[in-house]
Amino acid sequence: MNYVASDIMSRDVICVPSDMDLRDLGKLFLTRKITGAPVVDAKGDLCGVISQTDLLYYQLSRDDELTLPSDFYQSARVEGRHIAKGFQIEDVNTASVEEVMTPVVHAVSGATPVVEIARLMTRRHIHRVIVKDGKRVAGIISALDLLRVIDPPKGTGAPAKRRAPAKRRASAKKKARPRRKAKSQAAKPKRRRAA
Repeated sequence: MNYVASDIMSRDVICVPSDMDLRDLGKLFLTRKITGAPVVDAKGDLCGVISQTDLLYYQLSRDDELTLPSDFYQSARVEGRHIAKGFQIEDVNTASVEEVMTPVVHAVSGATPVVEIARLMTRRHIHRVIVKDGKRVAGIISALDLLRVIDPPKGTGAPAKRRAPAKRRASAKKKARPRRKAKSQAAKPKRRRAA
């Protein structure tokens, strides 16, 4: 069967607002166990994409350090007392998603053949493609979704996300043979060999 984007895409897409703080984005990636997300503007229109790689690059390319050698801690006082050793100023300089995201979005329509999507991902070295409906996000396709089409789960001829119609599932259950109960091993006495 020739699949198209709408056949294999994930419809429940986690989109992030462009003004989201990067610390909140990192927490979102960890809690939802995702590695990237489409970015939407205030109107809800797709305006970019951000990934863990973008976050890592941002952190590694920053020029500032969390702690710098300074005499400040020796001379500073809080409520008239010297600051105890071990204190440091927390880095509060963080960017928003809009400053770090990739504004170039590789997007396809729901009718795009899966073969073309695979070709796009291979040529552009990308791990996900956004499926658009106008300016809005309709779905997302990851490299894993493409692999499910190539090698569907055993016993199915379709990608993992697609299910057979209810009639076909019901007839398959009728054809399935009931399992035989295993005979209890404890019921038989064990024979011993004579020495």
